[in-house]
Amino acid sequence: MAPVSAVAEAVAGAAAGARLVDVGTAEALIPAIRRATADVLICGYAEGADLVLDADLAAWSGAGLICPDPAAAAAAGRRGIAPERILVRVTPAQIESAADSGWATLVDVDADAGSLAGVEAVAAVCAWLGVSVVRTRHVAEVRRALDMTETIRGTRPPAWTVRGLA
Repeated sequence: MAPVSAVAEAVAGAAAGARLVDVGTAEALIPAIRRATADVLICGYAEGADLVLDADLAAWSGAGLICPDPAAAAAAGRRGIAPERILVRVTPAQIESAADSGWATLVDVDADAGSLAGVEAVAAVCAWLGVSVVRTRHVAEVRRALDMTETIRGTRPPAWTVRGLA
């Protein structure tokens, strides 16, 4: 997931490999992004977003819900929001326990990573641990790290292979 503040950023993020963009409170961006690129999901605080941060809006609109923790996710489930529509925001240290509990997870790898190499490393480890969604401003680099991790785990075929004979 890439945070964006303009349609051009959403288009660039999608081109770099983002499957989800976060418009925050910029409700007007939702229809404009939909017109510009149909291949990206949108996270925001308004009707029309695919993922929202408000349980009432998620219940009413049918959008997915991002919860701040597993307890909020459980409460949303009790309100009738299907578990497959719930994404739990976690730290890297919480990924395994949340995933073991059956929750899809979201982690923000921009915070406290220190450098671009640190962001890539944290993203790769989070992917190895089973995170569902990674939020970052470094879309192309993190996409590459996620693809590499999936290839190493055997859940994605390599982009190309070389057979060497001696």
